[in-house]
Amino acid sequence: MKTRITELLGIRYPIIQGGMQWVGLAELAAAVSNAGGLGIVTALTQQTPDALRREIERTRVDR
Repeated sequence: MKTRITELLGIRYPIIQGGMQWVGLAELAAAVSNAGGLGIVTALTQQTPDALRREIERTRVDR
């Protein structure tokens, strides 16, 4: 399925991971994103804005 948003974000399949508290961490979000979906890091699980920033950074893969 192709839409403007899937093309804009480079998403192969329009699958969005729900923000699952305590399991919506970098590993899950990265796996979903690497599989072509839209992975989401759960912000509520993080104690501080800095902790959330570090969790987001953990999802990035150097290519």
